[in-house]
Amino acid sequence: MPAREDQRRATWLALQAAAVDLVGRHGFAAVTVDDVAAAAGVSRRTFFNHFPTKAAALFDPEPDAEQRLAALLEAADTTAGAWPALRGVLVAFAAGEVGPLAVRRRLVAEHPELDAYVRSAHAYVGGAVGAWSRRRLPDDPFGARLLTETAGAVLSAAFAVWQPDDDPAHFAELVAAGVDRVTVSTVG
Repeated sequence: MPAREDQRRATWLALQAAAVDLVGRHGFAAVTVDDVAAAAGVSRRTFFNHFPTKAAALFDPEPDAEQRLAALLEAADTTAGAWPALRGVLVAFAAGEVGPLAVRRRLVAEHPELDAYVRSAHAYVGGAVGAWSRRRLPDDPFGARLLTETAGAVLSAAFAVWQPDDDPAHFAELVAAGVDRVTVSTVG
């Protein structure tokens, strides 16, 4: 990765870490964009070069999350079928997404209106899983859509049930348990 991209990523991560830390300590309403920028050691303008809103600084996925998911999907072993392969992908992906999970979960519980933002910020997951499912099941658009929607439901349920005081690893365990509870037959 070129030095400029490295710097951009480092600034993005510093801004998100500052937002998560400040909001975790002081609450969503008490923290301003200026507070986040100052804590990250950058200007307000730099903040807005990376995020359109304070919510985005808290909930937007890491810059390489989409590529990480794509790599997991591409490497998935489908010899046992699409659903078992997707289980491995979802659990591995969830295990890598636990960083700011506690603050995010707490915020959604305290401010339900943020749930819509969380869903839109992570829509890329459904898009990537959907594209992967359609490639695996080119002659079964209904089955591909079922895989995609069921995977989304498992991730949403795990996020809704996981509590901020839980061990972050428990989130991936909930994802695994959710996939295991779903019986998929004749798909993939």
